[in-house]
Amino acid sequence: MSKKKKLTKSTFSSQSIIYIIAIVVIIVPLLLLGVVYFSTKENAGSPTFGDRFETSLDPAIERTQLKEIEKALVYNDVENVEVNLKSATLRITLDTKDNVGSDRITAILKDAYKKVDAILPVKTYFMNQENKKMYDLDIHAYNFLAEEDNTKGWVYKELIKNAAAKSSKIDTLSAPRDKETSDTLLQQQEALKQQEGQ
Repeated sequence: MSKKKKLTKSTFSSQSIIYIIAIVVIIVPLLLLGVVYFSTKENAGSPTFGDRFETSLDPAIERTQLKEIEKALVYNDVENVEVNLKSATLRITLDTKDNVGSDRITAILKDAYKKVDAILPVKTYFMNQENKKMYDLDIHAYNFLAEEDNTKGWVYKELIKNAAAKSSKIDTLSAPRDKETSDTLLQQQEALKQQEGQ
């Protein structure tokens, strides 16, 4: 009789422990979800404030420096200069005269980069450091904006210096990188237009 009682007691206690563990495993996540739900509901409708550049962009580019850059970028061949700073990118747009060629636009881009470096040293402002991200530099120069197929003599170049990159790069946006592939695609496009026209 005593053996039966002992067996029943030990079985009961091991079953109750399993039930208690199962209940805890179910209740704890439900309680956490409840806390998250009610705290979210309580904060609904109130704005969340933050700054994604909080520990970055130090030193910061000031408005006076932007004006200084705009004054420095004066060229006989440039009709209009725009300098703006948005979302951690210093973007400069140089609208040159319509007859300016590719080599001259490249020279203007390189000189503009040097002038920016003199006011905002590239190593300080446009290169990521160990624990902080810095600005990107993006300089555009073009002779005119092409409309549809009228691209004869059109030159559009961009100098890019990402904060993560060690050096700047000039890319020609008005010409394909792979002329052969570009010509093939244009021929296929023309063939499709002719088929649709028939």
